Amino acid sequence: MRVVVCGDSHIGATFGLGKSNGSGGNTRIDDYEKSLNYIVDYCILNKVDAFVQTGDIFESRSPTPEHMEIVDNALKKLSDANITSAIIMGNHDYRRSGDSFTSAISSLPAKNYPNVRLVLEPQNILISNDLGEGINVVLVPYRDRRMYDGENIKEQSQKYNAHIKSIVDSISNKHPIMSVGHNFFYEGSYNDYGGTEILASVNAFSDCNIAIMGHLHTFRELQSKATKAIYIGSMEKVNFGDENLDKFFIDYCSKSDITEYKKVPTRELLSIEIDLRDSDVSNVNENIDKVLGELDIQDKIIKIKLTLNEQLLSSINKSSIEKTAYSLGAFVVSRVIVETIASRIIRDTSILSKKDDFSMFSAFVEAQGLGKNIKENILSEAKIIMNNKDG
Repeated sequence: MRVVVCGDSHIGATFGLGKSNGSGGNTRIDDYEKSLNYIVDYCILNKVDAFVQTGDIFESRSPTPEHMEIVDNALKKLSDANITSAIIMGNHDYRRSGDSFTSAISSLPAKNYPNVRLVLEPQNILISNDLGEGINVVLVPYRDRRMYDGENIKEQSQKYNAHIKSIVDSISNKHPIMSVGHNFFYEGSYNDYGGTEILASVNAFSDCNIAIMGHLHTFRELQSKATKAIYIGSMEKVNFGDENLDKFFIDYCSKSDITEYKKVPTRELLSIEIDLRDSDVSNVNENIDKVLGELDIQDKIIKIKLTLNEQLLSSINKSSIEKTAYSLGAFVVSRVIVETIASRIIRDTSILSKKDDFSMFSAFVEAQGLGKNIKENILSEAKIIMNNKDG
């Protein structure tokens, strides 16, 4: 049996990383749809048996019809290909109301498709194929601490882990067991993640071949021996904190107990920092263009940060910088950030000993450390003004 596991998808997350796609949508949503469909198409092409998503398939608890359609279309493709699909509830898909809760995934038309399961409660499903192979998939959607009795997060986590272990222990068939959930693993402290989240003990999954969690957006392997324990990470690069991270989905073969990590071809994010403290008004924009021209920004989402002396601020035109970046092939210019460095005015009383006003002013300008061109322009204008005054 082969099961593909896709990480938190967050369909609908833009965070200023997209632009209008010309059809009423956003290019960042298009990126997410492309990544999801890449994984779906991989499943169909490779004739895998099941597709499981780790929760947070939507960014918002109230996704738009457009975002719902993206997910529904993907699940229909899988169902039509006779691939079992399971979508579990994540914290972004979870809306609590008093003692009960609802989830946006329950509103997907896909709930009526023959091979789709939308899962709000922990449960085991047995998936089998025509070859007589099978795999148990223990699905553990997001659990709020209020779902378990206990006076603190430790007691509530213990109840959670006992719940999960009881599901695993109840499996009576001989098929391998995989678990997919949406809570953090316990790693030695109940204060992890602010001390407010239910924490899953790896020991609760000790009879599983592999335990995979979403929720954490960074891929990480906690345990490779006995029960494999893995954070799969998010499906996409959600923000610039992910720019240097690769994103993966998992292709797990229960027969060989081999876990393959497949890279998702996500759009690249690039932070660009340009130090302009040695520039002056005559070359600051030229230096910006030079740095951008030396970088590969083709089809990337970029963020530009400029550091410059405050007297150059009026020389900076963010729109012009964005235009240059787009002309060089940038897909989206997310932001242009300008950080100014305050200049210290140098006061030197020795200049008062100069023989005339122009000489004193020249000495003052010379002491300010200005660029050659701007210094020459200032002195040229000053000479004209002072000569007219003398006349």
